[in-house]
Amino acid sequence: KIYSLVVKHYLACCSRDAVGRETELSLKIASEEFVAKGLMIIERNWLEIYQPWERWSTGQGELPKVAVGSRITPTSLIMKDGQTNPPQPISEVELIALMDRNGIGTDATIAQHITTIIDRHYAEKDGNQRFHPTKLGIALVEGYNSMGYQLNKPDLRREMEAECSAVAAGRKSKEAVLGPVLAKMLDCFKKANEEVTKLDEAVARHFSKLGSNNSQYILLQANFSLCGNCQGLTMLKQQTGGAGRGSNRQRNQGNTGGSKVLHCPTCAQSHLMPRYHQQVYPAVNPGNEPLTCPICQFQLVKCENDGNSYHICPKCYSDPPENHGGDSSTDFPCSKCTHPSCSMATGTRGGDIEVFPCPFCSASGTKASVNLKRSSNGYRLSCSNGGRDRCQFVIWLPKAARDISVEDNSEGNVDNNGQSVCQNCSNQSRLVRKIKFIWKMGSVPPHYDRELITCVLCDDHLKRDMGVRIPSMNQVQPRRTGNTRGGGRGSNNRGSNAGRGDGVRCFKCGGPHYASACPTNQRR
Repeated sequence: KIYSLVVKHYLACCSRDAVGRETELSLKIASEEFVAKGLMIIERNWLEIYQPWERWSTGQGELPKVAVGSRITPTSLIMKDGQTNPPQPISEVELIALMDRNGIGTDATIAQHITTIIDRHYAEKDGNQRFHPTKLGIALVEGYNSMGYQLNKPDLRREMEAECSAVAAGRKSKEAVLGPVLAKMLDCFKKANEEVTKLDEAVARHFSKLGSNNSQYILLQANFSLCGNCQGLTMLKQQTGGAGRGSNRQRNQGNTGGSKVLHCPTCAQSHLMPRYHQQVYPAVNPGNEPLTCPICQFQLVKCENDGNSYHICPKCYSDPPENHGGDSSTDFPCSKCTHPSCSMATGTRGGDIEVFPCPFCSASGTKASVNLKRSSNGYRLSCSNGGRDRCQFVIWLPKAARDISVEDNSEGNVDNNGQSVCQNCSNQSRLVRKIKFIWKMGSVPPHYDRELITCVLCDDHLKRDMGVRIPSMNQVQPRRTGNTRGGGRGSNNRGSNAGRGDGVRCFKCGGPHYASACPTNQRR
């Protein structure tokens, strides 16, 4: 059979083309007229050789050869029940052909475009390799269409790809194409930003609000915390599918179950709680009064997990305020907030910027950064390498400072991010940024200005006058609780042996020795 197929395939390739006509055949019986559309083959040629592996037909198939005005006798008359059917969903092969026909993508990028659509859940593929739009995809198309931009159509992308092809072929210059294309894209972006509520409305038509569908959530605790919008009480809910049995309090304190949300029944607003199923409690002060966020008036929530706890504002956590250190690309607990009047806001301006690489981690072959942080004990520079085996590098900064930050657009040498850079300590493999201090009134020697931008690693005056210590390997400096105010440059009152190598403390037992010589090393 294989030999026969090969021979017939070769002979068919050497034969003449088949000749046919796409025909519409009309047949009139009494007063009724019947129509059939199909193919009338005049010369079969290579089809005669290659049968039965190839058939040529369109419409209702191959029609018999008849002349106009011929009279025929029907062999049977059959009436069939039927209904119109929608077109089948597009297949991947058909989609690739359409993209190629409309000039969208190249052979190297078309597959990636399709993968992106599926990864973003705009469409999903069934077992027959056909695409079905999701509710999210339909909402996205409806939202953009309501703005006046049919971004689901290929026109804009096709025009851009054609311009790029013209540049590649040398018919146009890059400068002649880049400006108009960017201007058109920017216009789309601005219009979408201005009318983003239309996108929200389209999504709302296809999705229920978070926490509003009682069939998908169970109530963990009613009257949980204060809502900042209506000053009513929110409810703590959890997605079904693993919450387990037991009391509401037991479910709240368990680490199993779906995501938790705070839902306000009065204003119908919901806010998602942090992931990983932490235990959550309404935050109160020592007087048992609600702790509220000064930015949005929501009651803060205390989250606990494996002995660690932190506070969040339900609204700011998912909608970070940019003027207080917020970044929409990441979560926003109170520890990142820089609001000056909130006792829970321990964030620092520039706290996510590397001041310099951690020398302890670099010595052990690990890559980590030293960042500016703040806690109830004050400001410090500490290593970003946390966890159980966290790095012990820490520089406690003077309590005489009212505010400490890694400031943008400082005078002097700056890097590409506009940060002030120390030229003495920086080299090709290490970048060391300066720190900005704003001192409290009357807390520093008179020769200090209200503000100081300096490098804590090489400013000997700061280390001497303010008792700033730079730790060495196997040495940890405990936080000083005394007054660090100095008596001026050259004064004998310089803090606890600041700037010298004595005052060593072991981080294991607190003794006056290095950790490498600690007696506890011999105990097992």
